[in-house]
Order: sequence, then structure tokens, then C-alpha cells
Amino acid sequence: MVFLGLRYPTPASRRAATDHGTARGFNYPDEHVGASIRTPPSPSLTKDRKGTKQKQGDSGGFTLSRAVPYATDTTFLQVGAGGGDFAVAKRLVTEWKHFQLGWSEVAPSTAIEKNGPVCVCANVLGVWIRNPLQVVYVEESTDPRPYSEFKKVKKRYSFAHGCLRGHLLAGEEAFVVELRLDDSVWFGVHAFSKPAHALAFVGYPAVRLLQWRFARDAMKTMQREVRKAKKR
Repeated sequence: MVFLGLRYPTPASRRAATDHGTARGFNYPDEHVGASIRTPPSPSLTKDRKGTKQKQGDSGGFTLSRAVPYATDTTFLQVGAGGGDFAVAKRLVTEWKHFQLGWSEVAPSTAIEKNGPVCVCANVLGVWIRNPLQVVYVEESTDPRPYSEFKKVKKRYSFAHGCLRGHLLAGEEAFVVELRLDDSVWFGVHAFSKPAHALAFVGYPAVRLLQWRFARDAMKTMQREVRKAKKR
């Protein structure tokens, strides 16, 4: 089941999507949950909770997805410099500003806390898609990470949400704000994903274009909003 509609999503319709997903759990293997904090996994044979062999990346019954490897995307852009800009960028991310793109959005009041539900809404060719996710971690760290080429940073704030059943894709997406050693401030999106529904599989080239568009628009929005905050 996926959540599509021609009308703008109401709070109730968003909650219906997240309730559905939360009740049914992630649509990718437990051992991959939280993997966006390190190098994403590659598909291999494993066993589920009942001891039955399955391919990693089991997407809740969509058989074709199990044999498809994850696509990995990492995009970073410098959005400012110094501790003040880092604080502004962090605040903007916690307000989901990077999702308020006109064609894509998350309710700004959505809590960023581990296990918290998230509904990402996107308008594609006039159709509103409601995708249910769940926050899998929230981190503040200076440790080297693969998406930052294993470089140490002064400060880092990041969180990730993972796809629940009812999402068109399977996988995870992390959002990162870093204050690097040269005092530059960077915003990044780091994700691994694959189709979890026949619609996503058939339209996968278009899905990949939308993922690229989201990363581009999110970067530009964060850069613009940090600059705007400096002028106030």
C-alpha cells in the first residue's frame, strides 16, 4: 500500500501514512537501520527473525527489490562560515527547512527524536505522495565519517530517517551540518535507497531524477536561508 492523492495532504492524512508505517515497521533489514552513519551495506544473503533466508533489502513483499543493490548518494555544499552560521544551519535543519521546497515538504513541527514518525510529502505531476519514515538516530559528533571523506570536524549535527512500509523506496537518508577545521560550514545529504514498490521500480529513472532534484534544491535552500539569517 502506498499513499497517493490529488489533494494537498492534511494532518490527518499524513498521520494515517505514518501510523500505517509505524505499525508495520521498516521496509529494509534491521541490520541496515542506522547504516547511513557509516558506509552503506551491499546486498547479500542473510536470515530474517524467523531464520528464513532472504536477500538483504527485503522491501515488504516486493520481490524484485531484493535483488537490486542500493543506490548511494552523497551531496555537500558550503552554506556559511564560523560558529554562528553553524548554529543557524543546525536550527534550519531541525525546522525541516531543507524540505520546504514547494514541491516537497515535511511539517515543520515534526519532532526530530529517535523513533519519531516523519511524513515526507512530494507533489509529482500533480499527485501528492505521502511517504512514511521514522527517525533512526540523532547525533552530535566530531568523529570522522565516510561521507566526509573520514575527516575530523569541529562540530557535526546529523540525523537520519529510514523508510517504513508504505514508502515507495527502501533505505535511509541522513542530513548533516558540519563545522569543519577551516571554519567552513557545510550542509549535506547522504542516502542509500532502492525501489520498494512496483511504481518506483517501473519509474526508477524518474525517481533518481527526483532524488537529484531534491538534493540540489535542498542545498540551495539551506545556503539561501543561512545568508538571509546573516542579514537580519
